Amino acid sequence: MLRVVHRLLERPAVYRGFVCAVMGDTYRRVVDTHVRPRRGERLLDMGCGTGDFIDYFEGVEYVGFDVNPDYVATARRRHGKKGAFLCGSVAERAWPFDAEFDIVTAMGVVHHLADDDAVCLFRLAARALKPGGRLITQDGCFVPGQPWLARKIVSMDRGRFVRGPDAYRRLAEEAFSEVATRVYHDLIRIPFTHLVMTASGPRRTEIDQRRVG
Repeated sequence: MLRVVHRLLERPAVYRGFVCAVMGDTYRRVVDTHVRPRRGERLLDMGCGTGDFIDYFEGVEYVGFDVNPDYVATARRRHGKKGAFLCGSVAERAWPFDAEFDIVTAMGVVHHLADDDAVCLFRLAARALKPGGRLITQDGCFVPGQPWLARKIVSMDRGRFVRGPDAYRRLAEEAFSEVATRVYHDLIRIPFTHLVMTASGPRRTEIDQRRVG
């Protein structure tokens, strides 16, 4: 049954309906508290889904990409006048960034990725950022003492690589020198535990790689 639900969520209409029903004001809270975009900044949304996150970035130059071509097609149809949407995967270990970004977001992405691919995401984000830029991620997580129902629902997530805060942090620190984390138990309308992570200060190796790439 769970596998059927996960397959249904790959369909853009079902995915958007689920997000509307469950997420509430999650995006607004995360944007206001952690992303804090300013007019005129450039933002790269890694794993943009159907692109609805763009509505929270008025005045920002937005570029989104996702591995699901149906999601990208829906995003282009609904939001194509507001930003650019591309199809691609961090697992390809290369991305044709044509400019540097002030902010990179990856909302609900890292827990879908095995460690090697997650490190790839963090390295791509580090290379995409301008000096002083930052990456913000949001993912389900396991923490000691979390409500049992939240832990159960987190374990049923489509993402097969839900981790604890320290594990997420270690992956981010492969590419960033400064990583801050915050755990939430109340971001959405059902019991769930999220980790929001802010990473900055790309490591020297990532800056050098960007220059030669």
